Amino acid sequence: MRLFILTFLLSIFSFNLNADWATVEFFNQDGRNIGNAEGVDSWFLGLPAFKFNLKHLDPGKYRIALYDGNSCSNYGLPIQKNNPKLIDWHPENLLILSVNNNGIFDTTLGIKPQNTTAEVRSLINITFMRGKPLLVFKKSNDSLFACGVVPLLREN
Repeated sequence: MRLFILTFLLSIFSFNLNADWATVEFFNQDGRNIGNAEGVDSWFLGLPAFKFNLKHLDPGKYRIALYDGNSCSNYGLPIQKNNPKLIDWHPENLLILSVNNNGIFDTTLGIKPQNTTAEVRSLINITFMRGKPLLVFKKSNDSLFACGVVPLLREN
């Protein structure tokens, strides 16, 4: 009977334990690959995090922004322009990267809304970002430096 109860409880709660993941390849404006970021949703809260492995960056600060287009050549608008519910996530400044003189950024960073509530915490995750571009801007002059698209799932 205990085994049945345990199995029953696990089956009820296991649907919330899904975590999507994707690897985003980033390319600078010249088309040169500058590395990637492995993104995964937290199985507990569903909040995304990225493990960056970027190189050939100029020293300084960068910001990563989520846009609503479908490619790096057609990146569209900042995603909150057409979806105001996302404003609490600050998608135009999802992440801030600080790069030192070696030009390498290899750190893991989590993304979360300004106020993490049940209502807003699931609005941005890896599944939501699939097919959308992540743009890397230099903070010093707000110029576009690189772009990567969160890949769509492959259908079998």
